[in-house]
Amino acid sequence: MIRHLSILAIGFELSIGLGSAAAPASALTPLDDLLARAGQQVARFWDQFSAVTCIETVEQDKLSDDGKVLLKKRNAYDYLVLLQFSGDDLMVNESRVLQGKAAKESDRALLSTSGFSTLVLIFHPRFHSSYLFTDQGSDPQMPLLRRVRFEHIRGRRSPSVLQLRSREYPIEWQGTAWMDSATGNITRIQASLKEPLEDVGLMRLDSEVRYSPVPLGGAKELPWLPMAAQIEADTRHQHWRNLHQFTAYRQFSVSTDSKTEAPTEVSKQ
Repeated sequence: MIRHLSILAIGFELSIGLGSAAAPASALTPLDDLLARAGQQVARFWDQFSAVTCIETVEQDKLSDDGKVLLKKRNAYDYLVLLQFSGDDLMVNESRVLQGKAAKESDRALLSTSGFSTLVLIFHPRFHSSYLFTDQGSDPQMPLLRRVRFEHIRGRRSPSVLQLRSREYPIEWQGTAWMDSATGNITRIQASLKEPLEDVGLMRLDSEVRYSPVPLGGAKELPWLPMAAQIEADTRHQHWRNLHQFTAYRQFSVSTDSKTEAPTEVSKQ
């Protein structure tokens, strides 16, 4: 039975794209130019998200076929993400420290989800060749935002895998991202499975993550960080919905205290 869905960034070879000449600005299409700016912002996200900590509030719901809530659980955590290279691989390590008392054993029969805050890594420059991108034009309700459709190319590297029952399944995402036309910052991204993972019983996996600028003391520019992530999953017999909210961002720092004492004098006998 599926109890845990974890999205992990997986490896990309550092040699990919290195040493290749950049295309002249005159040769870029409007979509290429937007994707290039989005890639630069996601590269900044790599550094910015690893430099902060926040409070993550997680609401987990088990739903009936008609959408009624059957079980509900809510917890808050001190949350930290470390994005790092391991050899040629990009790794996402999440740290969660529960605030308050731990849930009772009977309250734990809900789906656990993690890693979705980094869904924006789909637009990291290293993965541009793994997707087909389509310009869908400006959002009618928010003209300053441009919609870009993405679809994973079968056989290409994916920026994420599904970790389930000690196994990993590369995810073929498809969906839409809303980008600031001027800066390339991604404000919202919706992604879903291209096809069900029937061999593990996962029939549907939909996610939506929203990002926003966050003021931090001493920061020269406002980093764009995740505000909320909603995930819905259907197995053959279960329907789950989880909501992750990220608040109270602060810069992460590690401090150590050292105290030097004079050695104790031992008297001579």
